Amino acid sequence: MKNLRRFLSCLLAVTMLLALGVTAYAAEFTDVPAGSDYAEAVQWASDNGYIYGYGDGRFGVNDNVTRAQLATIFHRAAGTPAASGTSRFSDAEAGAYYINALSWAETAGLIAGYPDGRFGVGDPVTRQQVATILWRWAGSPAASAENYLDENTISAYAQTAVDWSRSNGIIAARSDGRFAPTDNATRGEIVSALYNYMGKTSTPPASTGNGKILVAYFSASGNTEAVANAIADTLDADLFEMVPEAPYTSADLNWTDSSSRVNAEHNDPSKQDVKLAKNTVDNWTDYDTVFIGYPIWWGIAAWPVNDFVKNNDFTGKTVIPFCTSTSSGLGQSGTLLAEMANGGNWQEGRRFSERASQSDIAAWANGLDLPKANTQPTQSGESKVLVAYFSMPETTNPNNMTTEEANSTVVINGEVLGNTQYMAQVIQRTTNADIYRIEPQNPYPTDHTTLVAQAREEQDQDTRPAIKDAISDFDSYDTVFIGYPIWWSDLPQILYTFFDTYDFSGKTVIPFSTHGGSSFAGTPATIQSLEPGAKMLDGLTISRNNIQDAEQEIVSWVNGLDY
Repeated sequence: MKNLRRFLSCLLAVTMLLALGVTAYAAEFTDVPAGSDYAEAVQWASDNGYIYGYGDGRFGVNDNVTRAQLATIFHRAAGTPAASGTSRFSDAEAGAYYINALSWAETAGLIAGYPDGRFGVGDPVTRQQVATILWRWAGSPAASAENYLDENTISAYAQTAVDWSRSNGIIAARSDGRFAPTDNATRGEIVSALYNYMGKTSTPPASTGNGKILVAYFSASGNTEAVANAIADTLDADLFEMVPEAPYTSADLNWTDSSSRVNAEHNDPSKQDVKLAKNTVDNWTDYDTVFIGYPIWWGIAAWPVNDFVKNNDFTGKTVIPFCTSTSSGLGQSGTLLAEMANGGNWQEGRRFSERASQSDIAAWANGLDLPKANTQPTQSGESKVLVAYFSMPETTNPNNMTTEEANSTVVINGEVLGNTQYMAQVIQRTTNADIYRIEPQNPYPTDHTTLVAQAREEQDQDTRPAIKDAISDFDSYDTVFIGYPIWWSDLPQILYTFFDTYDFSGKTVIPFSTHGGSSFAGTPATIQSLEPGAKMLDGLTISRNNIQDAEQEIVSWVNGLDY
């Protein structure tokens, strides 16, 4: 079954050309000379694990990128946030490499599908589409810029996005001054655009908060307030009540009286611009998730909420609407608020009846997949993380593998990686850590029989194979993930060299491994004995038979660690 999956993955890669392969510096890619237009962006994207090169040493700088590939690259750049793992699109294959990325991209409002129900997984993306997707990611801000020579060829939906791109230096114009909106975007152009958008840093433009939750609400008769309180109690969230400058009285709210205030406002939209006594929240940037609650008035959100929505920047935040009503559903109320808002990842939300129980509200709130507090390393060096690993793939050719070669490798989107190498890359993307590959000064043989014999000999003689390159500034790292395959029920001997070389005292060590049936084989205890001054956390080991489909398991494990 594993070989079948490998064959299908290879076949898919041939048709889709998604090369996310062996890590290399931009100068090492044969088609990206040092100092060339895309060199810095290619280096950055490769180093951060967003996209890699081909097995033949090229980056494929001029190759097209499909919609599924683009979603995958951006999903990784966002930190691989959790997604449903399913997709409604008819052309999205269950279990495909891109399935979580498609779900995330649609939920975040970045990429929509076609009217016929397809996502267009294999369709190339154009330059104006890339500009539009990044513009949406930025919160769809207003923008204006000098016209391109071919301004009249830019589609209406992309005009503001292209203006935003030009004013912020996201996508470069052609040498003749055209934007060329319908030209297919290349791999080089996309990593350059992503690099420019993310501010030429390694930090994804995701949440700016620290995992805190806010429940903001307007309540006319007390029903919405009750639900808001229940959500806040369940999630330990902060509360913010939207109070109009001119509060509503009971008479004002009497919708059966044609002369009441709410009827007058409903009949005259100019009167629906209801000002709040306070429409902004203290320490707004601390919040990753914002619930917005309101009663339903004539099928839409009660209009006092509009003042709050229009006056806050929701970029990078998850926004979840909820409403109360006697009979009306949520309807388009959340969608209409999202359209008037400045940015935000707006979720579907829920309607509660006037008699909603605390348990029902709590069950809904606890079932939401909300952003966690940001535990990624900061650029100021407050908590630096390193992923160090040794991996020995016995081939880089995805075609006609022997059984032994297949056992040592995994084919992901057409690229051949060592099993442990793949785990390391997923961990690096999830943590935004630095990554270091432990490589021997004298390369190991790729012939399986010779390699196994050498590994046994090294173990019998307690050899310490020399390591090729040193880690610069190792002392600056607080947490080190250490990965390796299990060789002869033990650490590969080069790992003993590694632990002899570096002092882990005071550091947190998190082991991960791949194996053929022996699990960890007691290696975490061995590491602890070699580094008694380190704090050891529970690791993760994955069978070579399961590594092909283990990405979400790895991400969930990393996100559950406390380090």
